[in-house]
Amino acid sequence: MSSRRARLAFFAGVNSPVHEKVFQFWTNDREIFVHQGRLPTPYSNKLLGSKFCLHVKGFKVDTAREADSLYYGCVPVVIANHYDLPFSNIVNWRSFSVVVATLDIPLLKKILKGIDHDQYTVLQSNVMEVRKHFQWHLTPLDYDAFHMVVYELWLRRSSVRVPLNGF
Repeated sequence: MSSRRARLAFFAGVNSPVHEKVFQFWTNDREIFVHQGRLPTPYSNKLLGSKFCLHVKGFKVDTAREADSLYYGCVPVVIANHYDLPFSNIVNWRSFSVVVATLDIPLLKKILKGIDHDQYTVLQSNVMEVRKHFQWHLTPLDYDAFHMVVYELWLRRSSVRVPLNGF
């Protein structure tokens, strides 16, 4: 599947200073495709044609970019400082993604090209394995996103104590 991925990296969107920094450094690059606003082609085609898909922290935390990347088999590149990734206490994000500090945006191409073919193959293979955990189904399937959320809540059961005297 990775042989069809001719583009090094892809990102589309705009809503934060970090997004602007990505556009500032990578708008005219031939290998890292960044696009502000609405795409003229289907978003899925860009994800399918890219080895890495950038998830750039914005103002909101409710984004589907990670799940979209995983669904289309694209290795997520999380560009953020101190970002709480979904299911991070259950899955090892470092095994299927690349995490880059916002200060390293100018080094992004060097970082991604520094990942050799074997390392990329392992990351991409792990993406294909972990993506089932991020998919929602009308009727939940074993280990899908519904079960991951329930399990994560169960893990945090002792973190929140609600007094019962109000009942």
